[in-house]
Amino acid sequence: MKISFYTLGCKLNQAESDELKEQLINKKYEIVDFGEQENICIIRACAVTSRASQKTRQLIRRAKNKNIYVIATGCLENSLKEIDFIGKNNQEILNHIQKKFPLKNKEEKKEKQIDYVRKFIKIQNGCNFNCTYCIIPSFRGTSESLPTKQIITKIKKLEKKDFKEIILTGVNICQYQDKKINLAKLLKKILKETKILRIRLGSLDPRLINSELITVFEDKRMMNHVHLSLQSGSDKILKKMNRHYSNEKYQEIIKKFRQLDKNFSFSTDIIVGFPGENETDFASSCQIIKDVNFSKTHIFPFSARPKTPANKMTEQVDEKIKNERVKKIIKIAEDSQKKYLQKLRGQEKEILIEGKRNGFFEGYIPEFVRFKIKSKKNIKNEILKIKI
Repeated sequence: MKISFYTLGCKLNQAESDELKEQLINKKYEIVDFGEQENICIIRACAVTSRASQKTRQLIRRAKNKNIYVIATGCLENSLKEIDFIGKNNQEILNHIQKKFPLKNKEEKKEKQIDYVRKFIKIQNGCNFNCTYCIIPSFRGTSESLPTKQIITKIKKLEKKDFKEIILTGVNICQYQDKKINLAKLLKKILKETKILRIRLGSLDPRLINSELITVFEDKRMMNHVHLSLQSGSDKILKKMNRHYSNEKYQEIIKKFRQLDKNFSFSTDIIVGFPGENETDFASSCQIIKDVNFSKTHIFPFSARPKTPANKMTEQVDEKIKNERVKKIIKIAEDSQKKYLQKLRGQEKEILIEGKRNGFFEGYIPEFVRFKIKSKKNIKNEILKIKI
């Protein structure tokens, strides 16, 4: 019984897919790549944008056209006739597969290891905020945090398997709260009670970053990269988005991190063409990209999502204007990225080698920049020093 996965969207979706793969492997099901004559395909949906929802629908239909049993989960916006089963969570999917597709003999029970060197760990789900453009709370609900003890236990198990890097992820991990333990205290416990060499965080919310959290990054095991979601450089638009921070506050957070390391790396998201965005607002978004020098900027044209306040807002931006702005800001973001990368020239950095592709070994330095290395020997899962 061959099972494939196709995971769209965020790191949390990836973490949840990884967990389900491990559960299925433990039950002796065979995991194969998408499109490799699978019997079952599990598609984890994303509905952040209309484009993501469209891609989800296309994948479901593509799988069904090959007579594959389709299971859909995640942030699923549409219940299509092509879907054979919709699972609310991993346990529900696992139960369904075991009941409908029980393994009949030992020949079917093939072992397979998931070939990763770093691991996503889900620590939180849901969000207590209501950004006016965001549909995710309608799928994920309010914030819920996994027990600290459970997270620590999982990391210790990964250490024994020789994993060297973890990425803590969730819908809004800054809302992590297990009794009196917030995100900063969780990180301190991980640093104290485990020996994992490299720790990364998923997207951070500027509304909830404080000095306690920033100070944790003084520890060298904390990788000096943060995805700090901006959405707009205009205070007027941020207010309409219900984001509750300003351009000034955002840049103050950047400044505090870069006091720890002047080359601290930041990636971000920016929505272009939000209702009411004029040329001045757009110029503010362009300017903050130039000011910060992001290592990566993800640009999204505003996509109205059903049942969100932004969907009903007046002053919707014309699609032609939106597309023109997207082209312009992408060029600015690319120039910003190049400028940041130039700062790293000549520096020595540690890189975790993740694997080999097209004749090169590849991996990430702490700033979450990918590099390629030539080597005659197998250096996968090694941490090496390189000069950039």
